[in-house]
Amino acid sequence: MPILAELYVATRTRNVADADTDDLPVLVVRRGANIVFTRPLFAGPERVARGAGAVWRFDLREINLDSANLSFELHASDDDAWAPEHVIVWGISGQLGDEITIPLAAFLDAASPTTPRDAGTWISTDTTEGERVLFIPSIDRGRNETRAQRLIVVLATDPYGGMFPGAVGPPTSFQEQGTTASLTLQGGAPGRLFLSYTLPATKVGGNLKRGEAAFFVVDLAAHFSRQDIQGGAFTLTIDGFDQWGPDYFAVFGIGPVNGRPRVLIPFVAASAFELKILSSDSAKGFHSAVLPTAQVLPQITSPDAVDPGSLGGVIAARRAPHPEDVRPPGDFIPSP
Repeated sequence: MPILAELYVATRTRNVADADTDDLPVLVVRRGANIVFTRPLFAGPERVARGAGAVWRFDLREINLDSANLSFELHASDDDAWAPEHVIVWGISGQLGDEITIPLAAFLDAASPTTPRDAGTWISTDTTEGERVLFIPSIDRGRNETRAQRLIVVLATDPYGGMFPGAVGPPTSFQEQGTTASLTLQGGAPGRLFLSYTLPATKVGGNLKRGEAAFFVVDLAAHFSRQDIQGGAFTLTIDGFDQWGPDYFAVFGIGPVNGRPRVLIPFVAASAFELKILSSDSAKGFHSAVLPTAQVLPQITSPDAVDPGSLGGVIAARRAPHPEDVRPPGDFIPSP
């Protein structure tokens, strides 16, 4: 298994009263019963504010940690309960320019807009308010032909603590960091457009403000895979004359629509070095930019998230289902 150079955790907090917290959780990574890495989710409580998205980057280059058989937990740090809606974890292996994205864990749909406020998942050291530990089920990337039924889009706007600064483009003034313009994410291959999605305004601070992150989950009308996108790419286009300087941008596919996700498919996972400052004013940045395609580990034999016989994809081909797909996935059982 590859050695991890970086570890990323992205979350979105529920948009209900008291879902936010002043007591940021602590990340605990185990191999079996042994703790191999632990860090608090740093920075201020604005990252876990009501309705807010967030992403954290941890440098692992000094600890020689490989990705095999890891499990992930978020521990409450005090009694101010926190209610997450989504949590995903992924790693990066290799050097800049030759990085591999490794999906590791995902806990999605801990609550929905119809979930009562006091239901869902809450974590707190006060067990009358929630659980002490959130166990995040392990996950992998599936196959090259595994089609995503939903997308996750994670982004951070410069300057975002813990991220690499330095998107390519003209200098950005302090006053102009962040934007209220619309950003449109498109994905396709020659002759086929699979996705056209305009990023919505965020709950906290409006659209893409300086130093903020966002976490979006998008249902797909046409399901597509990494294989379907070969020969094409994802692009990002801005509709406004102010500048937007990204510090991070990631796109993952997930499936199935209902129940525990079985795969997290890397489409894009890019630090600021690989991104461009965007603006419709050519003196301030690039109007449109191609996003770098995430590199992944070689083909594996884990089950598809979607039965390939389903005609949900744009160019789905009918095949016999993978043997693992004819039985329901096992329930995740947290260790005691």
